Amino acid sequence: MNDYDVIVIGGGINGLTTACYLQKAGLRVAVFEGRGQCGANCDTVELGAPGFLHNTHATWLVPAMSPAMADLDLAGYGLELCGTDTLFAVPHRDGSNTLQSLDPMQTMLGIARHSAHDAERIGRFLEFGAAHMAEAMELNGLMQYARPTMAIAERVAAFNGELARFLGLPLDGDDLLRMTGFEVLDLVFESEKVRVLPASLGEFTGQWPVHRRVAPTVLGLCGMMPVAVHQAHGGSHALTHALVRCFLAHGGALHTTCPVASILTENGRACGIRLSDAALYPGETVRARVIVSNVGFTPTFRDLLGEAVIGPEWMRRASYFSYDDPQLIGFHYALKEAPVFRSADFDPAIQLCWVGYFGCDGMRDIQDAQMRVLSGEVPPATMGGWFIPTLADPSQAPPGCHTIYAWQTVPPRPRTWRGRRLNGWDAWREGLAEALRDEMTGLFDEMAPGFRASIIEQHVNTPRQQEQGNPSNVRGNMIGGSAIPEQAGENRPLPGVCVGGAARTFVPGLYLSNSIHPFGATHLASGCIAANEVAEDLGARERPWWSSKPFEWFFGNMGSIPSNRGVDARWARATGGDGR
Repeated sequence: MNDYDVIVIGGGINGLTTACYLQKAGLRVAVFEGRGQCGANCDTVELGAPGFLHNTHATWLVPAMSPAMADLDLAGYGLELCGTDTLFAVPHRDGSNTLQSLDPMQTMLGIARHSAHDAERIGRFLEFGAAHMAEAMELNGLMQYARPTMAIAERVAAFNGELARFLGLPLDGDDLLRMTGFEVLDLVFESEKVRVLPASLGEFTGQWPVHRRVAPTVLGLCGMMPVAVHQAHGGSHALTHALVRCFLAHGGALHTTCPVASILTENGRACGIRLSDAALYPGETVRARVIVSNVGFTPTFRDLLGEAVIGPEWMRRASYFSYDDPQLIGFHYALKEAPVFRSADFDPAIQLCWVGYFGCDGMRDIQDAQMRVLSGEVPPATMGGWFIPTLADPSQAPPGCHTIYAWQTVPPRPRTWRGRRLNGWDAWREGLAEALRDEMTGLFDEMAPGFRASIIEQHVNTPRQQEQGNPSNVRGNMIGGSAIPEQAGENRPLPGVCVGGAARTFVPGLYLSNSIHPFGATHLASGCIAANEVAEDLGARERPWWSSKPFEWFFGNMGSIPSNRGVDARWARATGGDGR
């Protein structure tokens, strides 16, 4: 087999992003993927009934914010994003709802039905955002797509301090870093129904408001500005397909069914890989100038390098890296028709929403649930998120039918639920999964009567199954390790792992595109960061096409992204959301 400039271990979306950039930059790149196809966390498959496509992991796609959309021309390689006019919905048990719309004015009008104070506060966010848009976009881009530095942190603190003063909050930028997201929500809004929207959005993003250091992110979510959240035509796997097409079009070498057994080193430097005896090329060795691992921190250092290379101290430290939150259990449904929420009588725009959260009566319920999960307890109250991707892309189900992916945050090794002792990791195959599925089905039927009668089939995806399907998802964690404060920002993955950058490791020649800042997600930020650092080190960074800025593609194209394609005509007429 040929030698290469760069070997990428693992064909996940961030590894593919790194590979695409480097191959397009003129380097010789090979990707070695253990499965038969790439993109394990962007799978779209039939789980049973023909024609019903289920996105088993990533469903909330945000590549529109990424510079990779333009730099790699992902739309040109077949990635067609689509959405709905209502971006996020929280239906409440009293029959009302709280909605975030693509149109900020619609968001503000809806918020005013709960609190005039909170609507005015949203207006202040919009006013500040309009006056400081350029700085806000640049800082958001740096926070996601650049190595964390104290210089960036100073700019962010100053910006947030100015925003807090403009809103009349008794805070500065450093105060925010010492607060939890829930503390911030207490100060910003007065209505629990309004507070629950950014609180639940934080759970969606993996930035749990229960943690410190996430308060600046939660403050940003309070503005309820339009966000680059979409589905893809044909399902989430379309993102993987576009990346693979881009990589191959520029001459990249893709080897599937090729799990890697070890990373080879010479004189302490990573110089190649040895394939597993179960690989398509059993036991073969391949050399490269640079190795990029996309399988995550602990599998890379503990399993592919081992104590002989990294020493006993780092082996021990690798075992301390946490994968225990965020974790979720997923519930997949095939339906005869789209659910109709009870709260559509309050505001029918909820029927134009493909993403939401329900089951809580206020922010305190979310706070309590997150604290319980951190203690190993499955929360007694069922709550969680839901996606109806077929409202954005009807091609994912037969005509008139729909699919839903609902989820609940859980501990990976649960110890208790409603006073009942559980057997940790084994609880997932001892009836807990089915019990939680039934609870979620009941909650959906309560919020959208007739839901249960519409079910054609249902499936469960537990943290245990997620790890079995992709060993990189240690304990079912799908973002490369917990984004808790001690593993976030300049600490990620752990202090001392990455040196002189966010992807360069202390093993010369070895880079990470997973488990690094900010965390693994469909914004492709980890892959972009790794690509930048490898290209700099190999003298391939300065390319005229490698110039897009974060959010640039989104703001240039947001008006042409298809909307409401799967929404029933009666709801489109009732809300004026006829789609485009």
